[in-house]
Amino acid sequence: MQIRTLQMRMEHTEQEILEQIERYMAKHRKAPTMRELSRLCTSVSSTSTIKAYLDRLKDKGIIHYEPKKPRSIALKKELPLAK
Repeated sequence: MQIRTLQMRMEHTEQEILEQIERYMAKHRKAPTMRELSRLCTSVSSTSTIKAYLDRLKDKGIIHYEPKKPRSIALKKELPLAK
């Protein structure tokens, strides 16, 4: 039961990060930095945790980014924006 709860929290956090990336890009016409994402996301405040989630999303093929390049996050597919 605890493993399932952890998986659900991770999926929720991934979704929040994706939504914040999409909102930021729509508003600013550029990708957010990891520090900006850590300020925007309510469930994550550490840039190292943001990086870990971005790595997971990259491994799943949902986003692409260059780790040493700021503002290089790109969504690989259009996501429905949550309201």
